[in-house]
Amino acid sequence: MKKWASLIIFVLLLSSFPFMSAQPWVTVFEGRVKIGESLIVGEYKIYLTLEKNEMKPYAIIYEDKEIKKIVGQGNLTEVGSIRVVLGSYNAENEDVFVALQYKPPLTKEITPKNGASFEVGDYSLKVMDSGNESVLLSINGDDIEVRANSVRVYDKLALEYIEDVLRVYYANVEVDRKVRKDYEVYYPFRGLKVKAGDEVQIPITVYNNGNKELNLQLKILSKPLGWDVRVLDESGKYEVNEIALNPKASAVLTLFIKISEDASGKKGIRFAVGEEISEITLDVVKNAGIDVIIPMLGVETEAGQSVTFPIIIKNRGEEKAVKLEVTEKPAGWNAYFLMGNQRVKSFLLEGEQEITLFVEAPRNAELGEHKIGFSINGIEKNVSVFIYKTYKGEPAKILVIVKDEEGNFVKKAKISTGDETTLTDGYGKAKIELKPGEYKIFVEKEGYETVEEDVTLEDGEEKTLEITLTKLPYYFELEGSGDTVAVTAGSIGSYTMSIKNLGKEEDSYLLSTFDVPEGWSAEFYYAESPMRKIKINPGESKEVTLRIVPPFNAQPGEYNLTIAVDSSSGLEKRINLVVKLIGEYKFEMYPETPMVNIKAGKEGIAYLSLENTGTAPITNIKFEVSAPQGWDVKVTPQVIPELGSLYFEEGNVGERTSEPKNRLTVTIKVPETTPAGTYQITITGKGDQAQASTQITVRVTQSSNTAYIGILILVLTFGAVIWMMRRVGRR
Repeated sequence: MKKWASLIIFVLLLSSFPFMSAQPWVTVFEGRVKIGESLIVGEYKIYLTLEKNEMKPYAIIYEDKEIKKIVGQGNLTEVGSIRVVLGSYNAENEDVFVALQYKPPLTKEITPKNGASFEVGDYSLKVMDSGNESVLLSINGDDIEVRANSVRVYDKLALEYIEDVLRVYYANVEVDRKVRKDYEVYYPFRGLKVKAGDEVQIPITVYNNGNKELNLQLKILSKPLGWDVRVLDESGKYEVNEIALNPKASAVLTLFIKISEDASGKKGIRFAVGEEISEITLDVVKNAGIDVIIPMLGVETEAGQSVTFPIIIKNRGEEKAVKLEVTEKPAGWNAYFLMGNQRVKSFLLEGEQEITLFVEAPRNAELGEHKIGFSINGIEKNVSVFIYKTYKGEPAKILVIVKDEEGNFVKKAKISTGDETTLTDGYGKAKIELKPGEYKIFVEKEGYETVEEDVTLEDGEEKTLEITLTKLPYYFELEGSGDTVAVTAGSIGSYTMSIKNLGKEEDSYLLSTFDVPEGWSAEFYYAESPMRKIKINPGESKEVTLRIVPPFNAQPGEYNLTIAVDSSSGLEKRINLVVKLIGEYKFEMYPETPMVNIKAGKEGIAYLSLENTGTAPITNIKFEVSAPQGWDVKVTPQVIPELGSLYFEEGNVGERTSEPKNRLTVTIKVPETTPAGTYQITITGKGDQAQASTQITVRVTQSSNTAYIGILILVLTFGAVIWMMRRVGRR
């Protein structure tokens, strides 16, 4: 069914290419082709392969070994004289349906006449009948009718009948199918330079690429006379004549060659693995008196590691001097010879001696294979080192561990190199990441001598550096409780500081203050006792308190003073302290008279006194009034810019700019309709720093005319009530 489906697709694709006014095509191949196989038609080659990610087949079309086009599945592709279409793909069998057409050249052109005959290639053609609508031919005994204006294909012939002219096209080509082998044979050396009498072992790897088990015979087809050549297993212990390989499996063999002592010149060895024939050429050098045997020709390692190659030197004659020389190595690599643990360049040899070629690969070595060449008494040899992992371009990491003389970890030690600076943690450790190169590492810590170390870091290297710091004989640490202390006016401020002796010896410390404001007091206390000098043992610390007393009339603000601590060794440390003096902001308001009498409809005046009872001026005092509805109350002045402090004295900090007392005038206008009685007016003063309020009591009285009118209204009202009672009662 798959084949028929492919044919249908092929026919549909071909239908899109009309045959009229164009040369016809002849199908020269159709069938299933395995992945990896090729179809060759003249100068064209169609190679079938598989896309590895999506596992879809495709074909590569070559013309004279040059890639022309890539053919995808289901696409009709034309290149020169061929066109190809790929049909269905069978993943289990790894094959795909291929239809291949060839565009044949015009070979014969005639006007057909009944009975006429002619030959084209291996085909005999005879005209049986001809007319306007068709021509009937006999080809190799088969009757073929070609209708007018159409093409008929017979085997490799394409017949075209147009306007009573018969054109014959002949595809004189053969399709050569190159079958894929299901296995591969790999061996690293095609030619070796060896010495007479040497034993050579060459690894051979056989891969089964197919899906079936393979049985392959192993044969030595030809070898030089007197040589011992065998195929051994990987260990070199057993001779092997045949191997069995499971699908997708591989086997490693050893081609063992024992060269005769009298051999010289180039010699060839041919061997077969199944149907695969291989050949190795050996250039044999005559024995010069020394045999050099290298068991390992190539090793694998990662960059930054060292590898060794054992070398056996045999002296076939009298005792002689052996000179060793490394002739070739990659830049930055190191290679030398060892005899035991000693580096050697030459020695006397009698009999046999084993030496070692020691190779050091740098951490920035390039990936791939690297050659190390050397000479032993003029005999040139080389080995290879394959780098499968490199650290080239990777940053180096250094772990610095800092301890003191007693082995204790030193925390917060400063580690600096170049532009990098860091501090050690609580365990005395610090990690730094640097580019490869040479560096100077500086380790610093207060109370210790600075240490300098030279470090060389390679690509991706991780190195640990242990540093021991030595304490200075005299050194101390001064640490305060900040750089600011707040003191409230009229109170005592305290500032605590710690003095720690970090030196090796006992030391005494003199404490003093500078730039203390005039009139202020600053004294040091230890254990509640005043002091100026204190002794501290090595490694101990003591807390000292500075008591600060500002004068009673000191203005609020910031004041500066300096604390100095001098050790007997001459080392001094200072703390610049800012003292913030916080003032008390408070003022009072009170009326000068307890009560004000005002007649309704009239205006009265009351006076209020303001007094600053705090220690600091109060600024921008504004006034708010709360009075009965309809009353008009005004305060003069409306704003007092500053109300000075009672405790301010001229010459203390600056000149006085305002008085501590002030007087307000309050104008009160009472509406005429206000009933007689007692009323309260609340006045509140609000400054930037504080506020206060007071009340004024107002007693309102009525005028005499108003009293008379009130009596008259009462009499009239009373008379009206009596009149109404009499009238209603009579009814």
